[in-house]
Amino acid sequence: MKSSKTQKASKAALPKPAIAKPGLPKLDKREAILDAMLDLVVERGFHAAPMSLVSKRAGASAGVIYHYFSSKEDIIHALYQRIHDQKAEVFLADYSPDIDPKTAFSAMWIRAYHFYRTHLKESRFLALYLNSSFCKSEDELESSDLNSDELNAARRHLVKLARPKSKGGILRDLPKPVMDELTFNLAARLALKGEVMKPATLERVTDAIWKAIAADE
Repeated sequence: MKSSKTQKASKAALPKPAIAKPGLPKLDKREAILDAMLDLVVERGFHAAPMSLVSKRAGASAGVIYHYFSSKEDIIHALYQRIHDQKAEVFLADYSPDIDPKTAFSAMWIRAYHFYRTHLKESRFLALYLNSSFCKSEDELESSDLNSDELNAARRHLVKLARPKSKGGILRDLPKPVMDELTFNLAARLALKGEVMKPATLERVTDAIWKAIAADE
């Protein structure tokens, strides 16, 4: 059982919800609506986040909300897309096809770990979304365009590499759910632990993961 001190620290780890200020510019108002939905879903879950609370939290009337979004589902999908793009920008930062695959994977995994540690609300939203009825098919999620041609090109190159060796890639022939659990799902889970891993430890972790997923040469 967690001590009261540990419980307090756990609660404090999640950033407090932001309350939108009246009179925000139009672009900020759209973002305020997304922020409000993010806070409510993390606090209450999807089904306990009605539009009336989104309106109150965002400081936006129903008319303003429906100017930007056609429905609650539309807000949720737009929020997922925003987080998806934020995550991709971090994961793919400084990626180049010329980098050794093991080095590229290590850097990407460590960036993922730090992203999940510094974006607790977004991480919790993703975990809820990907296991909900709101989630689109896996193929649709993976094919959605990112914010720049450079990021899209980097992702296309990675997708080719991340295939089993028998299909022209560099990885072992393991089911995708297994690969997900061994790689970035693991980064997400470890990031939510209380203790922060040191750089040397992260390097050892990525080395062990690479040995587990890379195909024999």
